[in-house]
Amino acid sequence: MLRRACLWALLISLFLSLPREVFAKDSASAFMSATFGLSSARTQKRMEQSDAKAADFVRNGRLTMKGLFQSRASIFMFGFHAKHGLNHKTVYIASSGNPDSDRVLYEAFRDAYNISFGKTDEKMSQNLRATGKLIYRSNWKPNKDTIISLTYNPEAKNRFPGDSPGDYPIHISYNYLKWTTAK
Repeated sequence: MLRRACLWALLISLFLSLPREVFAKDSASAFMSATFGLSSARTQKRMEQSDAKAADFVRNGRLTMKGLFQSRASIFMFGFHAKHGLNHKTVYIASSGNPDSDRVLYEAFRDAYNISFGKTDEKMSQNLRATGKLIYRSNWKPNKDTIISLTYNPEAKNRFPGDSPGDYPIHISYNYLKWTTAK
């Protein structure tokens, strides 16, 4: 009986000593389910329910939040049309610290999008942040009004989470072309 009580006390103390991040919710499903036309207030509330935190208030039709995406620190940016609501969303996913692991995650996203929206070619393009370096980009057009872009920058300088979205090696963007301006 005493052993059982000691074991339970040990387990409870270990549970309470774990960092809060271990139990943080992943915001990936909230991000993916934020539909075009959603208001900024409802988008923010949906993301906050998945433990994302507002990093900046809504201004100029933009909302920036921080949270987890596939258990990695991420920055979420949302763009809003003044009359129609959400028309753009992007997630910037932090590096694991291992370029090979980052490439595996990027390839998994690419494979999933190819299965869902049809196979597309991966294109290499000039990295605007680093002269002479390349980034990898794939684009899908699931319907006439939507473009999905997946970008991987193997040369991301900041291999660990920081505050600049450009330092995050994997970017996923959804753009709704029907409402292109934030007016």
